[in-house]
Amino acid sequence: MKSPRRIAVIGSGPAGLMAADGLAVAGHAVTLFEKRKGLSWKLYIAGGSGLNISNSLPLDAFARHYTGPDDHWRACLAEFGPKDWIAFIEEKLGIGTFLGTSQRYFVETMHAALLVRNWKKRLEDLGVSIRLNTEIKDFQAADQGGWDLIGTSEKLGTFDAVIFALGGGSYEKDAPAWPLMFAAKGMSFTPFAPSNTGFEVKWPEAFLKEAEGQPIKNILLQSPRGERKGDLVITEYGLEGTPIYFAGVSGVVHLDLKPDLTAEQVLERLQKTRENLSPMRRAQKFLQLSPGSKALLFHMTEPEAARDLATLARLIKHFPLQLEQPRPLLESISSSGGLRWENLDANLMLTACPRVYCAGEMLDWDAPTGGFLIQACISQGHWISQHLSFG
Repeated sequence: MKSPRRIAVIGSGPAGLMAADGLAVAGHAVTLFEKRKGLSWKLYIAGGSGLNISNSLPLDAFARHYTGPDDHWRACLAEFGPKDWIAFIEEKLGIGTFLGTSQRYFVETMHAALLVRNWKKRLEDLGVSIRLNTEIKDFQAADQGGWDLIGTSEKLGTFDAVIFALGGGSYEKDAPAWPLMFAAKGMSFTPFAPSNTGFEVKWPEAFLKEAEGQPIKNILLQSPRGERKGDLVITEYGLEGTPIYFAGVSGVVHLDLKPDLTAEQVLERLQKTRENLSPMRRAQKFLQLSPGSKALLFHMTEPEAARDLATLARLIKHFPLQLEQPRPLLESISSSGGLRWENLDANLMLTACPRVYCAGEMLDWDAPTGGFLIQACISQGHWISQHLSFG
């Protein structure tokens, strides 16, 4: 490129890193700004229990897991989808990946440290200037064209284009300040709300004394949003785990405590012994229920139901639970809400601000856990790097 453009990328999550990477490869002079002392803080949080980077679903099914414009997700994932992202990690960052039994992809190290370290070195080798401990407070149209970035106490430079990848509201002790920066320029914003978070349940004291910390394993949760199989954990305040994150809203849900058996098979197992056992003892002996499932049946089943085999069998396949309010945003894996799509064109550029783009969880979309969150940010960052225009 004869005259590389000066481009600023603000935010070092997966969307920002991928945008910076693609633009640097194209020959632009990229400066990456991060307000914290290190890169990719939320990737480290995401990797605390195994860094789940994507999912092996076909692209059509993959795209259906997102809120927001369907045509955007289909185009974005088609241009840089899970296979492209996995290849990038393996070939460009030199890190192995594997496909787990849950059809989710993981990095072999199971945490973010090596991925972030290798990516930082790659960006530096590509000529990206990385400025840590630098928060952007505002952006203004420059006198000679382009955009001035304003920091805490000074102007940080003038850039031909700016990409914001500022993240959502989860895990933040204080509400992010950046929405005010965009609202001051007349842009619309949906307030952040908890997503992929635990829910509170009003547990009986006796149940909690026995069951706190116990797993409810291999269940199928049925909610107004659909069904999700997996494990739950009983907490002092309620429930945590992928199925409950998927449920997403307060109200009644139902647990199938033996999803691999039909209702008829459950009843058959409860009836098969000649021993003079109570229905509850039969369930414990012949159904191999997890500790949490046993505690649910023992403490939260009406006495009449506990004495009748057929009723107990129906409860095992359709156990009702009332979900109260979600846990706070501070504890949530992700957030819903953000900068509304009406502010953006098809290339994720702000229609009111030429050559200013936005990507990642700062936009008003939502998705479940399972690799969908990181993949979306990666795909959007790549999309901007390929569609940023100076025409």
